[in-house]
Amino acid sequence: MGQLFSEKDFFLKAFHGLTLTLVLSEESDLTPDTLNALVGVTRELLAHQVKVLLLAQRVAAVGGFLDALEIRLPEARTRLPLGERGIPAALWRQAAPFMTFELEDARLAGFFEQVARLGAALRLPRLLLIHGNGCESWLDGDGGSVSFVNPARLKRLLAAQGGGVGSSGACLRLSRTILDLLSGGVGAVSLCRLEDLERELFSYEGQGVFFSRHHYCQVRRLTLDDYPQAVAVIRHGEQEGFLLPRSDENLTAILMQGYGAFISEHHLSGVCGLVTEPYRSRNAGEITALYALTRFQGEGVGGRLVSRLIQEARRLRLDSLFACVGDPRAVEFFQHHGFRRVAPEALPEEKWHRYDPARKARIICLSRSPGGS
Repeated sequence: MGQLFSEKDFFLKAFHGLTLTLVLSEESDLTPDTLNALVGVTRELLAHQVKVLLLAQRVAAVGGFLDALEIRLPEARTRLPLGERGIPAALWRQAAPFMTFELEDARLAGFFEQVARLGAALRLPRLLLIHGNGCESWLDGDGGSVSFVNPARLKRLLAAQGGGVGSSGACLRLSRTILDLLSGGVGAVSLCRLEDLERELFSYEGQGVFFSRHHYCQVRRLTLDDYPQAVAVIRHGEQEGFLLPRSDENLTAILMQGYGAFISEHHLSGVCGLVTEPYRSRNAGEITALYALTRFQGEGVGGRLVSRLIQEARRLRLDSLFACVGDPRAVEFFQHHGFRRVAPEALPEEKWHRYDPARKARIICLSRSPGGS
């Protein structure tokens, strides 16, 4: 079974009926090329019944960009007025799939304050701050790039004033705006370039910094509605070479006994399976298809999944848990979580029934007791 649908297909379905909000300012990358990118993404969203709300700074550079956008998207309602107290009455009086509001405060600081107030008042589900180079300033303490931030981490970075955010006024201003948005009830915020908008919206890896108001990822059993997304994530791991390719039968078993790590309520960040039925005679369980999307690998997603499976193994009173992996990174990961390398013969013989000998020769087997190492 191949990948059931593309990553773009999944996200277009996930966004169906929702409102995506884009924020354009004089610091956005507004060029003819990014205009083409915005037009293309917007058309795809509208074609799949996704609403688009654009909040724009009232300055000449942004105004000219909106002029060009209106020519390319004549059906778009642009420059709609704000109502009393800054609330856009047209959201319900003149509701349209794509609407643009120019916020009156032309000062950059005032504009972002308006964005934060409006985003919190409307409790927008997803907002994208379009910035020409803001993502490049988001670094962790070791100088590596950061792709996911929750409010607790954001507060720590702001307190450090440069420990991860950078010392520029633009970075601090954006950081405070994002924190205000999340604190006010906005579900998730992305900081990205307009040229990267399609990849940020329509790919699992993304291309920017993703901020969620949730402090943790929730690990739970996969449901039937999760299966298409889980299959796409597993196939992505196979394409990366992190997971070995699996047959339809094997994949079905993983899904039916699978677990997912979800960030921001619905964003699947990692998957794994706990297969027990073939090994009942040995009272053992196999952890299989463990994979965390690259974007979230630094957030402990894999560790949360394994910890959840160890808890489940204890509940089932299994004598052992094992995993068979082919990637050196996976070996190190499992060893960090109390697994030790064992010979293939130490695993249940049912594991090797109709197993490809060449594949068996390439993998490394690891095992542990659910009660300890």
